[in-house]
Amino acid sequence: REAAQSLLKMVVQPFEKCGLQVDLFLASYIPTSGTERNIAFDLVKWYGGKGRVKKYKFFGEDFKGQFRQVGLFKKALGLVAEYAEQQALTYQALLVVRPDMIFKTHLPSVISNATWSSVLFGFRLHERFAGSPDKESEGSRRRPDYVADQIEWCPWEYTNCLVACGPQYRCLMKKTGGHVSVMLDERHDSDSQADSNPLYRLVRQESRLEVHGGVAALLLFGESATMPPMLQQLQAVRAAVLRQGEPPTKWVDVYAHAGNISRESCRELRDALVEPSLFYGLSPHLVCGRFDVTSDRSYQDVSPVCDCTLRAWAEAVRTLSELLRDRETSVDFEYDGVVIVGVDGRFQGNYQVGDYDTKDRVHVEFGPLQVPHLLIASSRGLAQLVGALLGGFSDGTAMCEKAREHPVAAFERLVRGVGLSVELVKTPRALSLR
Repeated sequence: REAAQSLLKMVVQPFEKCGLQVDLFLASYIPTSGTERNIAFDLVKWYGGKGRVKKYKFFGEDFKGQFRQVGLFKKALGLVAEYAEQQALTYQALLVVRPDMIFKTHLPSVISNATWSSVLFGFRLHERFAGSPDKESEGSRRRPDYVADQIEWCPWEYTNCLVACGPQYRCLMKKTGGHVSVMLDERHDSDSQADSNPLYRLVRQESRLEVHGGVAALLLFGESATMPPMLQQLQAVRAAVLRQGEPPTKWVDVYAHAGNISRESCRELRDALVEPSLFYGLSPHLVCGRFDVTSDRSYQDVSPVCDCTLRAWAEAVRTLSELLRDRETSVDFEYDGVVIVGVDGRFQGNYQVGDYDTKDRVHVEFGPLQVPHLLIASSRGLAQLVGALLGGFSDGTAMCEKAREHPVAAFERLVRGVGLSVELVKTPRALSLR
């Protein structure tokens, strides 16, 4: 009902105030039985009754497999075509929307700022999106066809193109001769539960985040970690850093580094790192020692300049940062923030990366071994951090001795040397159990 009221208030009535007649058409699935089947017919009433809703048709849920999204889309367009032919009229344009959208702004003002004589989608998808979860490819910066298809504006002259193509950007570009654009010159996730946008929200809890690159979570299991404790500690890490936003966003990527455990244990740990709730959570990156289980290849052994805890921490972070950078480069995006976690630590709450100002600074919490147990930075800050640490150790024994005696001071000195300030991590949020 709220979505229907929103359409009337933010779309229909503003167009009518401009002197335009607005007719509504409705196609939807309804339950095949039960009380909810009757509620579905209330939709017509909520949209203003038969005075506004010129034609409607409901299909049983058993048609979902047959129609799918595009099939229902074309059924709705068919209702418009039937009515227009019966009444011998033409419309200026069509607006196709999902019935679960709650508009935040008057749509005429949005369209007036766009190329309203073209077919318009809502906006382009944000930079982190790179195709389906099981096949990550090019990012949206290189794929203009990655658009939010929950809403389409179509001038009447391109109606046949919309019927032929459905909500398919590439097809419409070809059929219309390139007359396809977006309402908002911004990038967002089409799912408002994962990323907020200024145009609409869906009828469920909306994210407070504005996502572009998402968050990279770098998990360090330590050199001497063993399987059962690692799996137990992982549960605390999930609550502490993988749950970003409320409701939690799906745009968190997992990178992990463990010690020289067996390849069998490494693969077992990788299976435990799978997070189906994250968009690309089925393919976490895991390196065990010098073996990358994700790509099934080994890194060349690097003889450490010195043996100290801070150096080992820096090497693990360097390895994961290389994987992170490769992904950013191939997809063409930049993470909104990075969190590095020592999995053997104890966490008392939920650390939200977006709560920290990562411009020219890193936020650190040192653990019992006097190395960062938790670190929050920007993607660029991570690159500076890795360069500072590894560059600092290149001078041989002098920095090694300092790192062994005063690892915190050595860390802060190296990081400040590249223009980053070091701040202690503030008290985390209390963990919500919702």
